[in-house]
Parts: sequence; C-alpha cells; structure tokens
Amino acid sequence: MRAPAGAAAAAGRGMSGLQALQQRMLQAVLADKAPRLRGLRGDERADASSRMDVYRQGYRIRLRDALALEFPGLRLLAGRDFERLLKSYVAAHPSGHYNIRWHGAGLPAFLEYGLPWRERPALAEMARLDWAISTAFDAVDEVAVDPVQLSSVPAEAWADLHLRPQAHLQILSGVCNVEAFRRAADREVARPRLRRYRHSRHLLVWRQALAVRYRLIEDDERMVLAAAMRDESFALLCDRLAEHHDPSAAMPRMAGILRGWLDDGVLAGWRLQQDSM
Repeated sequence: MRAPAGAAAAAGRGMSGLQALQQRMLQAVLADKAPRLRGLRGDERADASSRMDVYRQGYRIRLRDALALEFPGLRLLAGRDFERLLKSYVAAHPSGHYNIRWHGAGLPAFLEYGLPWRERPALAEMARLDWAISTAFDAVDEVAVDPVQLSSVPAEAWADLHLRPQAHLQILSGVCNVEAFRRAADREVARPRLRRYRHSRHLLVWRQALAVRYRLIEDDERMVLAAAMRDESFALLCDRLAEHHDPSAAMPRMAGILRGWLDDGVLAGWRLQQDSM
C-alpha cells in the first residue's frame, strides 16, 4: 500500500534530517576541537560533551591501531616514540579514504619531511619498507613467467626480448638496515642494532605467490631491473650491465640475474616485438 503524500514527505524530511545529523557528527569527530553538537544529549552517566569526546578519541585510537598493524617494523624501530609518532600523524592527516587500511599511505613522507621526525631518517626508510610490503600483499595477482616458456625463445631473438616485471614490484633505496627491523618484528625476536651505511643500499620488494619477499640487490641488478620496468629490450639491459662489468663478465652476470628473477617470481611476462606473453 502506498503511503499518503504527507507521510512520504515527512519520511523524506526525517531521512534528510538524519543525514544532516550524521554529517555534523562526522565533522565534529574530525575537527581539531570538539564543537557543540545540537541533537546530542547527555544523561546521568555522561553529558553531551563527554559523549562526543568518546567518539572523537575512539576514532583516533582506531586509526592508530590500524597504523600499528601496517607498520610493525616502524613500531620496533621507533620504540617508545611510536605512539607519539602516530598521534602526530593522525592529528596532521585525518583519514581521507573510506577504507582505513589506506590511511598509512602518507606516513613515509610525513616522517621524511616533518619535524622532529625528519631528524631521524631511518624512520622514513622503515615506513617505506613497511608500506611497500603492505601494498605488495594487496596487489593484483599476476602469474609468474614459466622458465620453460622463456627457454623456447630462439637465441637470435633474445636481443629483441622485453621482460615485464611484476607491476607491484618496488625498489627502495636507503642507507639504514631497516630490513633487519622488519625481519625481527615479523619473527618476534630481539630488536637489532641500527646501522647506517656510507652508501645507498637497494631493497627489492615483491610478492611471490602469497608471500611478500624483500632482499638486498646490488647496484647493477637495480639498474637493469629499473630498465626492464621501463620496457627496454634485453639487448639494452646487457649493454647497461656491460657499463659495470668487463664485457666477458657481463653476460654471465646477466644470466645469473635472470635466473634469480625466474626463481623468485619477479617477472610477470615477456614479449618479442609486438607479441606479448
């Protein structure tokens, strides 16, 4: 049975009023200072201001709890400063995404450029590794290249071969041993000693099947992998490697790197000219 026009209009006004109240509630929860919210009443247990504070603090605690799950290495590295670090980030960057899981995307940059955290560069490096691991875990599945299929490419065609790394793969550069802290956090073992190196080190982060992996790579592997990510041909990859090695050693080194990529599931495809695999 259809409701009378007056009842339907009242229902419409009721829904509109509820939506308006929800919007004001959201703005009050996100605001730096708690405003007075008409429509929120107290009782004998708590007044309206106390009730609002429960919502406001609960929201921020939930954000910090979610961040703690996404950044276990950072938690171990920061130690006693971790809670203060999260509070400062949440205060400066309220979540702008409907999924709380993505709130941590800006944390590495916040630590790299914001005071006082930028005075401890290892924190930003650690946050980048934690976030790279998290995003790799959630990345779209890609089937790794079958070495048998790749071995069917004729020798004379390898110069025109293009290798396609996994789309979610990341190369992180830094000067601290942050991978040791992430490994210790995952294994729940003692906190390692922080080390800072003179030269940049490179970490490869990717997912193999359901396991996210990370390992140090040499500068020559970083260079050719970055070139492969730019869709350069195998011939160009070998030329770039020859810039770092004696010509007689470049090809064996390239073969070793390629073998490692295949074993680790780093590659998601390959193509010859316009063909794709």
